[in-house]
Amino acid sequence: MNRVLICNSLLKRIETELFLQRLITGREKFITYDKNMRKGSCAKGKQATETIAKPGLTHNKLVPCIWWDWKGVIRYKLLPPAKTINSNLYCQQLTRLNQEIEKSARD
Repeated sequence: MNRVLICNSLLKRIETELFLQRLITGREKFITYDKNMRKGSCAKGKQATETIAKPGLTHNKLVPCIWWDWKGVIRYKLLPPAKTINSNLYCQQLTRLNQEIEKSARD
């Protein structure tokens, strides 16, 4: 009987407090991309075109850090190349996110 009362009170609490609307989610994701441009070549007559591999073909990485709520994206930031997320950077991002939330609450 106690469980039913607790579940009932939690359901009523969600209706009045709008818990899910206050939730903010964040994500960091490595995205690799290839920025090499492929160029066409012309061959004269019946000559076959020559395929030459470019030296040092490597994929580049981006790390976007995105924060959103039920309305949409609140804040996003692309990390500089060759930089990864650590505790200091994460705390800085949380501080900036809090500032933006306070700013949007005032507006």
